[in-house]
Amino acid sequence: MTENSINLRRFVLFDAVCRAGGISPAAEAVGLSQPAVSLAIKKLEEAIGAVLLERGYGGAELTLEGALLQRRVVRMLEQIEAAVAALPSGARTRQQHAGAMCRRLTDSQIRCHVAIADAGSAAEAARRLGISQPAVHRAARELEDTIGHTLYRRRVHSVSANAAGQELARRLVVALGEIAQARVDLVTARGLAAGRIAVGVLPLMPQRLLARTIGKLREAYPHVVVTIRESTHARLLEDLRFGRLDIIVGALREPRLEGNVVEHELFTDPYVVVVRRGHPLATQRHVGVDDLAAHGWVVPQQDMPRRDVVDLMLATLPEPPRVLVETSSLAMMIAMLEENDCISLLSRSHILYGNYRNEVVALDVPSPKSGRAVGYTTRADWLPTQPQREFIAQLQAQCRVAVGA
Repeated sequence: MTENSINLRRFVLFDAVCRAGGISPAAEAVGLSQPAVSLAIKKLEEAIGAVLLERGYGGAELTLEGALLQRRVVRMLEQIEAAVAALPSGARTRQQHAGAMCRRLTDSQIRCHVAIADAGSAAEAARRLGISQPAVHRAARELEDTIGHTLYRRRVHSVSANAAGQELARRLVVALGEIAQARVDLVTARGLAAGRIAVGVLPLMPQRLLARTIGKLREAYPHVVVTIRESTHARLLEDLRFGRLDIIVGALREPRLEGNVVEHELFTDPYVVVVRRGHPLATQRHVGVDDLAAHGWVVPQQDMPRRDVVDLMLATLPEPPRVLVETSSLAMMIAMLEENDCISLLSRSHILYGNYRNEVVALDVPSPKSGRAVGYTTRADWLPTQPQREFIAQLQAQCRVAVGA
């Protein structure tokens, strides 16, 4: 089953058959002929490459693969219903009819709406999809008519998604992602696990711990591809919420995030004051506050958790030291340490397992905060595939080893 083979109507009819217990009662429930429903199920089975239903005189029973798919289809439809019901105006009335509304949505409407939200305009969406602008505008109007809510800003020469349209697009993308998850579930059930795990990595996440995790994962699932993206927390969180990432690994937020994401702690990682190996303080037995104030500092930018810890530490010094550079780039910070007699703050795990552990050393200086919580973040309603669960299990195992080291 490929991305292009996703046909929402077939999944809706498959769900109807599962709920009704057979093709005949499902056809009656949705107002279609029995041959039409049978054909839709047949085409769905061909697209997936699996028998989903065992037909008999008493109705239809789900096969093992059919049950795996049904679990994901139910989640997808529930998420689409919730997305429609959550639209702001007329929420109570819309919630009552959300199920019927979402089952009238078409692939064209969803595809065009997501493209408009992602591309920023209907014109760019049409170009990306390779269809005409009138076709995109028509699908957009039909979607608004179906759900009874304005989703776009219409100007003289452009059409773009408004705030409600952006949020609906996000939730639709996440919902349709259940079908990609189903594809992995089905392949795994056949003993041929494949697919991708998209991981967002925050600054200061020990790279070797992540590399060891991936190595252990590949022993069990050699055909699974892990994609890594490093960026700021805000950008990674947006990608997670939009379904472009499965998991974010790194320092957890304080206070902890709530709502549609959940954070899981792996270990506490102490902060350490660091210098380059050839720094005058690197071999000094006792480092006092005057020594820390006498050298320039490289500090994180204001939106990073380490910055609060650095500010607390600098406030305890007899006089404010020179701040040479503010940067969110770990590579730039390390370069400053290597080329200058300056000081900065890292985490203990980064010194032990990071790429720069041979270039910097930790000073015997207490930090004003015991450490940061390192963990992983997922969407609250995420149902991982077996390879994704194995990735988390191996990540937990490698972190336990690191803490015990």
